[in-house]
Amino acid sequence: MIPTHVDHAIDPVFDERSRVLMLGTMPSPASRESGFFYGHPQNRFWRVLAAVFDEPVPESIEDKRDLLLRRRIALWDVLASCDIEGASDASIRNAHPNDLSRVFEAADIQAVFATGAKAGQLYARFCQKAYGIPCVTLPSTSPANAKARLGDLVEAYRAALAPYASKEEPITLSVPQVVALEQTIAASGTPLSALMRRAGRALAKCALDEFEARREASTKRPVRSNATDGNNKPPAETAPSAAANLPEADRRALPHVVVLCGSGNNGGDGWVAAEYLEQRGCDVCVVTPRAPEDIDAEPAHEAALHATAQLSPASILVTPAHRELAQALDAADIIIDAILGTGFSGNTVREPYGAWIEAANARRAKGALAVAADVPSGLSAQTGKAAEPCMKADLTVTMMTLKPGLSTPYAFAFCGCVRIAPIAYIEPHLPHVLEEGGASGRRAENSQRSASAKAHGCENANGHAAIKPASPDCKPAAAQKANAEFIRAEAEDDDGYDPYSDRRPEPEPLFERDPWA
Repeated sequence: MIPTHVDHAIDPVFDERSRVLMLGTMPSPASRESGFFYGHPQNRFWRVLAAVFDEPVPESIEDKRDLLLRRRIALWDVLASCDIEGASDASIRNAHPNDLSRVFEAADIQAVFATGAKAGQLYARFCQKAYGIPCVTLPSTSPANAKARLGDLVEAYRAALAPYASKEEPITLSVPQVVALEQTIAASGTPLSALMRRAGRALAKCALDEFEARREASTKRPVRSNATDGNNKPPAETAPSAAANLPEADRRALPHVVVLCGSGNNGGDGWVAAEYLEQRGCDVCVVTPRAPEDIDAEPAHEAALHATAQLSPASILVTPAHRELAQALDAADIIIDAILGTGFSGNTVREPYGAWIEAANARRAKGALAVAADVPSGLSAQTGKAAEPCMKADLTVTMMTLKPGLSTPYAFAFCGCVRIAPIAYIEPHLPHVLEEGGASGRRAENSQRSASAKAHGCENANGHAAIKPASPDCKPAAAQKANAEFIRAEAEDDDGYDPYSDRRPEPEPLFERDPWA
């Protein structure tokens, strides 16, 4: 093959918050054609990063940029130009380096990693003396490095990047602030449809991870009704994808999923999740109050139509009768609640959603895993007040930031474990949102979130795990009195324990830890 002279034409990804610089050698022909780094479909770079940070694999170039910036990673290549045969690093001749000072002068780079031996050699030759930071060479994610297994690559990259991960605590924003944040992000160039796709995919991945973790735990140890293991690590992102390629006989091990979608944009997250799960081989049923073509809200309408192309018509139930809904839920291993979102408030849930919530809660009581999108339907994301009925989730996947209502003393019984899906790079937009919204947006201190003082009169919170009170002064009796108007899940059934009784608490599997410890 005759060498070709190649000039680097892809702009680096970085900003002033970047702390790690990752360098390749020169974009491959596939990357140059796609216009972004690691564009060959068999290159494992993006799958590795997604697994390292426990996120869905990014789909678009914008998704990839967002992942890098959120994780404070700068990405570029060592060379500005060279003569090269195809994508063969070994054939590189007449190499000239990029001006990496653009990155080093703009950001406080603390570590440099080369994504392959050749990149490490070229950095040591051209750059190390000038910038004073040695380079650590990581194994190549190229398909040419076939001897490196994906799991080994993930472990190598995780070990390298872990010391430089952000240590900041999650931020809590009020519901109006979250709306303002979404609008600001959209105005900066990331459309709401892209945020919805990221949210739905994160929701589906978290649901699959939790299901697999529970199934694995149940096969390794006896199930104990009053104990829980908080150390289960979610499986890598690649596990569901690999499962989608299993023979039909082995697909019985994949979960049956029922997605309850409202007619708004919370329902749009559910449609995206349904599409993602269907692509991975799960048996998916969507319950919706309207046919996809009749949904008014955007981008939910677009998401529903897109998902419908992947789903069979028989798997979409439009305003099903009670018996039809019960039959669908009876087969469910996972129930995804995408009915009502953060805009909900009130004392009751209108039909048919009230009946859906009651039916889903009944199926959950029999063993199905319930996962809520952003907030359990019927729970106010702002105050934590629960309507009748209110969805009881084992896991709540909330988008971008915490919301005040998820931190309240009663919310833990409806939310279960709370996880934040970092679907957007929000840091550049926070100063504006916080300035506009005042002091209600705040950093959680010592992994604790402050509840709404007006509604609750005591503080409690926790970062990513199950919610618990923060202050030892927030006594059960006082909390009960201060929140007398709030609904207690324990008054509806006995699937949890009563944190306000005098008996010694024994947490059920719903909680990762005692909420009053």
